[in-house]
Amino acid sequence: MIFRFVRESIQRAPRRKALIIAAIAMGSAVATAMLGVMLDIGDKINAELRSEGANITVTAQAAGLTGGVGSISAGAAGAADYIPESEVPNIKKIFWGLNIIGFAPALAAQDGAVQVEGVWFRHPYPTPQGGTQTTGIGAVNPAWQVRKGRWPEDLLNEAIAGEAVARRNGWKPGSEITILGEPFKVVGVLSSGDTADDRVLVPLARVQALTQRPGKVDRIDVAALTKPEDDFARRDPNTMTAKEKEQWSCSSYVTSIAYEIEQALPGTVARPVRRVADNEGRILDRVGGLMELITLVALLSAGLTVWSLTAATMVERRGEIAIMQAIGAARSVVALLFGLEIALVGLVGGTIGAIAGVVLAHYVGASVFKEAISVSWILPFLIVPGAMAIAIAGAAQPLRRALRMEPAAILREGV
Repeated sequence: MIFRFVRESIQRAPRRKALIIAAIAMGSAVATAMLGVMLDIGDKINAELRSEGANITVTAQAAGLTGGVGSISAGAAGAADYIPESEVPNIKKIFWGLNIIGFAPALAAQDGAVQVEGVWFRHPYPTPQGGTQTTGIGAVNPAWQVRKGRWPEDLLNEAIAGEAVARRNGWKPGSEITILGEPFKVVGVLSSGDTADDRVLVPLARVQALTQRPGKVDRIDVAALTKPEDDFARRDPNTMTAKEKEQWSCSSYVTSIAYEIEQALPGTVARPVRRVADNEGRILDRVGGLMELITLVALLSAGLTVWSLTAATMVERRGEIAIMQAIGAARSVVALLFGLEIALVGLVGGTIGAIAGVVLAHYVGASVFKEAISVSWILPFLIVPGAMAIAIAGAAQPLRRALRMEPAAILREGV
């Protein structure tokens, strides 16, 4: 009896039912797409933001810097002025080593008015798993562009000049210059948009040899994938309880990653580059907030559409409801019958929307981030019940209002 009523009821006013299904499908599709993108795109957005450069800078404690993670003071007595180059790969051994997408040690020098910096360009290093990978200044600063020429080789007397210093001195690819008394060939002109435009970058090993500082670096730039900071992330880990510190350490905050780097490289200070880290957090928060707002508006629109169409349906069918109540049907039974009807409509709309949302999520990933989006199989199974709940919620007020009408008054009107 119940299923017969629901089947025949659904067959009535097919256009109106189709509109309800379409509204729920559209809301479910947008919700599936936005939530799917939000759950999968965090690392992709962060990778896009890595073009801003290093978000952690590591220096020796005695380099005259103060601060660092946990308010560690620099310049401690007996502290080394430099970081051993051999210890630089230890950065990848920390808990969040997989989040370190690039690191580049550097050693600064001055040759008259020319600022010189020894760096890794494409340098191999041993991984904790026993293999070999490469990293360098280009991996840390993907936005830097070689306007002319190419990057130098780490094992040759080659240099790349920032475009500002190259312009002042008339250097171009192929120019022979003397750096620290040694001849170098300029193989490229670098455009960085920051202070590197005023420097000459040469292989780190050459600067170490020419300044009699073998195996030493004075700074390490680190690019890490991090999550946006909140108030908890900015707390001093030395003031946390053991449970709080464990929670803090197990979150990929830029501060917690910097703290672990300090533990892996004793005698160093790892400081977040606030300009970069704060920009990443703000952008990720805004993107996430925008997607949440779009999802909320889509679901709210679907609910309002269901409400308006159901209200019209209840006005048309109030005579039917009055007859059912007049022959003894309880309000709960009538509510159950119409509730099943709208739930089935929500099930159909939610299923269509979930499938369309997965397709839409893949399209957003391909068109916006140029990468495939992996939507969890659990999400559609959560969206479909949610769509049914929205349909029932949208129909609840019109149905409740119809059930409160006196059957005798309705039947007297001859409706």
